[in-house]
Amino acid sequence: MLRNFFVTILAVVISSTAIADENSLLVQKYLNSFASRDAAGIFQLINWEGVDKQSRASLQKYIKSGFKGRQIRRIYIEPVAEGTDPSYVQDGKTYELNLKPTGQLNIVYISNKGKRSSTQLFVGQHNGELMIGSAVVAPESLACGNPESKNKSC
Repeated sequence: MLRNFFVTILAVVISSTAIADENSLLVQKYLNSFASRDAAGIFQLINWEGVDKQSRASLQKYIKSGFKGRQIRRIYIEPVAEGTDPSYVQDGKTYELNLKPTGQLNIVYISNKGKRSSTQLFVGQHNGELMIGSAVVAPESLACGNPESKNKSC
């Protein structure tokens, strides 16, 4: 009985350490890419699956513009609450993340003039790797936009 307890505790510690290491790795890659103004390095941390060309270009432009006149003051990942659903509606379409969020990447910036700002990005597993999620049009939103859709919930 006691042996099983210690095996369970060891398994929890090992999995917590693996998660912490994975979080630290993503944070370090983001921090290094931002510090060197390497937009391509940040782009590699994002799950682009299902993202349309216009949304991708818009996000890439936003990331590049974020380099100007500011530095990262603090960056960390915290867990998301169980059941978090970061979806939203824009222009009549529902958008959702292209991965299941397991954490929230919090970035606090400081401008050259001392002004603080922050960004929160959801992160989760994609193909065995921790990545930043992107918004994609939800499948039911695509169905609702189709005039031949038989979906009555639209």
